[in-house]
Amino acid sequence: MSLSYSVSPTISIRYAFPSRKITASPVHSLCSQTQPSLRCAVLGAGFAGLSVVWHLLKNSPKRLDLKIDLYDEVGIGGGASGIAGGLLHPYSPKVKLLWEGAQCWNESINLLKIAEEVANSRKCKVGESSENIETFFGHKRGILRPAMDIKNLTKLNDNVQTCLPSCRIETLNTEEVQNLVPGLRLPLGTAFFMPEAFNIHSQHYLQALFGACENLVKESSTFGSGHRQLSFHKRSVSRLLEFEGEYDAVIICIGAKVNMLPEISGRLPLRTCRGVILHMELPDNIGEGYPDRGPSILSDAWIAVQGPRSLHV
Repeated sequence: MSLSYSVSPTISIRYAFPSRKITASPVHSLCSQTQPSLRCAVLGAGFAGLSVVWHLLKNSPKRLDLKIDLYDEVGIGGGASGIAGGLLHPYSPKVKLLWEGAQCWNESINLLKIAEEVANSRKCKVGESSENIETFFGHKRGILRPAMDIKNLTKLNDNVQTCLPSCRIETLNTEEVQNLVPGLRLPLGTAFFMPEAFNIHSQHYLQALFGACENLVKESSTFGSGHRQLSFHKRSVSRLLEFEGEYDAVIICIGAKVNMLPEISGRLPLRTCRGVILHMELPDNIGEGYPDRGPSILSDAWIAVQGPRSLHV
């Protein structure tokens, strides 16, 4: 998924074992039709892994018997995806539309809506208000991108012209920015605002998306549908060969950890990076909180606003 989540992109690789030979007697082949089946292992329960699981369950033929085993040693959303800042938009740091950005943006919004429906239904069952649900799941405040130098400003101005209608970019001056975030200084007096962009609570989103996958399995139990099974295994996988003969395919979505698998290590041109996320909370008895509808900020560093007195940096 080519969207900015303030973390390095997750790598998704499909690993297929040699086809198994299937034999059947002529009489059996004439008298009955074999139910098609597929057994998959998905390594990694982050953004990429859970998206793969959902699409497999949603888009596979109804008659297909589908078994999916999801593996992650630190749990659903327990890795880099789960601690991501959650800033969601389809642009590069210079607000240039990413490759396939329009499609990725639409697909991401669709998955967010699906996960939000699950979060809403679960919270309503325990008496949570809709206001608390929105705080639990996401913050639709928009994202502000200040221009930091002249060269940067020129490129930003050029790229704004090709923004998506569904994720607009507005050019703001100092006064307009002060209305959004009082006291924020702009080096060049210009910033670019994406009102439709927002940040999500990554861990909550991933938990809700896993719940959506479980719901798809339950819904598939109708007459005439193939058998669907989804199992989660909280354990590490050290080698792909331990799955040989057990699955038709192994789909790898473990990000930088892919180099820990001997079958793949050193075979992909990967460049890893390291990031640090700081969670800051302002005590109730100190100062004023962040503006209620103030945007998150994306610059050389980023600030993902979680609430009036809580943010990630």
